[in-house]
Amino acid sequence: MTEAQTYSWIFYAVSFIAQKEAVSIREIESVADGINHAIPTQKEISKSIRWLQSEDLIAKEGKKIILTQEGADLISKVTEKHRTRMKAWNSITTKLQSMGVDNTTQLNCRTMEADPVDGDQ
Repeated sequence: MTEAQTYSWIFYAVSFIAQKEAVSIREIESVADGINHAIPTQKEISKSIRWLQSEDLIAKEGKKIILTQEGADLISKVTEKHRTRMKAWNSITTKLQSMGVDNTTQLNCRTMEADPVDGDQ
């Protein structure tokens, strides 16, 4: 996934569960898994949270994360327009790209050669 897709994935997960109270990283991971059927890596989580916080879309409360008013406004606009999760996620990705997030560079670049093949582990 690109940086924009990853950041929007994590933001979308936060928006589902952290509008009224702060949530743990583990809770965010669980929701992200439900959106994308994958568990985000520590690198994906940490980079996303740093960027989203720098843009005032989320805030930290101790070790927990909460959606800011600006983040809630963004998610509200997106979900008013798009009823499906994929369309909403794509719209968030486009918005974050317009805010300067790279939508071409892969956040977790791995080549096929680096992955073990069945029986080669």
